[in-house]
Amino acid sequence: MRKKFLLIVTLAILAVFAMANVEIEFWHAMGGAQGTTVTEIVNAFNEANPDINVKAIYVGNYGALQQKLLVSAESNTLPALSQAYGNWTAKLIPRGVVEELNGWIANPEVGFSTEEWEAIWSPFKKMVTWGSSIYALPFNKSTYVLYYNTDLFEQYGLEVPKTMEDLLFASMMLTEDKNKDGTIDQYGFGYRTTVDHFMTFLRANGGEAIEILPDGSVKVIINSKEAKEALQFMYDMAHTYGVALFQGGYLDAPFGDGKIAMFIETIASASYVDSGSRGKHGWAWAPVPMWKVQAPPFAGTDVVMFSNITPEQKDAAWKFLKFIVSPDIQAYWSIKTGYMPVTSLTLDTPQWKAYVEQNPTVLVPISQIPFGSVDPNVALWDDVRTIVGTMVGDVINQKRTVEEGLAWAEQELLRAAANQ
Repeated sequence: MRKKFLLIVTLAILAVFAMANVEIEFWHAMGGAQGTTVTEIVNAFNEANPDINVKAIYVGNYGALQQKLLVSAESNTLPALSQAYGNWTAKLIPRGVVEELNGWIANPEVGFSTEEWEAIWSPFKKMVTWGSSIYALPFNKSTYVLYYNTDLFEQYGLEVPKTMEDLLFASMMLTEDKNKDGTIDQYGFGYRTTVDHFMTFLRANGGEAIEILPDGSVKVIINSKEAKEALQFMYDMAHTYGVALFQGGYLDAPFGDGKIAMFIETIASASYVDSGSRGKHGWAWAPVPMWKVQAPPFAGTDVVMFSNITPEQKDAAWKFLKFIVSPDIQAYWSIKTGYMPVTSLTLDTPQWKAYVEQNPTVLVPISQIPFGSVDPNVALWDDVRTIVGTMVGDVINQKRTVEEGLAWAEQELLRAAANQ
């Protein structure tokens, strides 16, 4: 009898041990407080699922993560899950290493209900879909907003800009050489000489860098009237009117120091803006000013599941994917990090409602969701970012004219598209 009892106990221990052996890795690029929040979410999942052990591995910045994923795809050493931008995923899909999620999503036992799937915001679903196939779930999403110095706007009696014309007017009013030494001490506006900030103006003007045709091919449309107007607007604000400070790096420091009164950036900068402005001046954000259309870009990564893992690991990975997009976890993630919740169901959670009551301006990014624009999720987008970013820097730094810059970018993009 004793031997039988010991055998039962041993088998039970082995069963628990076997269950706990379902281990999966989740690679991410979230450092600092955001990384701490990722760890907290992973720990909560592991505690709720003792049969699964998710190991969150911080790889470094996005560049390091992208390189590690590409190298690991070649050596067949990919993890179960990883953050990834859409254009990274587009490079990995043809290699057959990314798990298609359609079957998981539609699974009547472990998938999403109709309500749950429809609640994920449409633009975010577009960012994870290739044709009819879904290869990821949205994770850390942000959008561009207009940050502004509330003290200065009150002091100058100005209204927050709603159009690009308003933005130029307010920038002119707020730009000052306060000590009259011939150097501007306070610029009305600031922007970064990056592809993302140019795309914010270009899309507001109804333009785009490339167009994906119905057959999947790419049409280069960077050298357009809309692009010329957008780039000229950025150039004029900096050089013709002298009302905009421009630089390659982030603008939360000069904003906090009062050197610029407004700038456009993603909501992910909110914590840096707040810490840089605290004790100096108030700040708030508003929708990106409208030009021809309202089309603020969305930014941020998704989470992909890789197919080179065991069936048990896939089950565990899917369970974790569903967990991180659940309403309560998205509320926690959004409140702790400032990113947007990816599902509208989060807006009904008690914690989100309490958060909004204390911070009503968090609804500004949510209000932009129906009008937001997304980057094409094609492998070429990496080249687009590099080429257009170089072009913007060259033009704003007066190494090329607007016309020369756009013509150069067009040729470089055509060459890159031909080599895909």
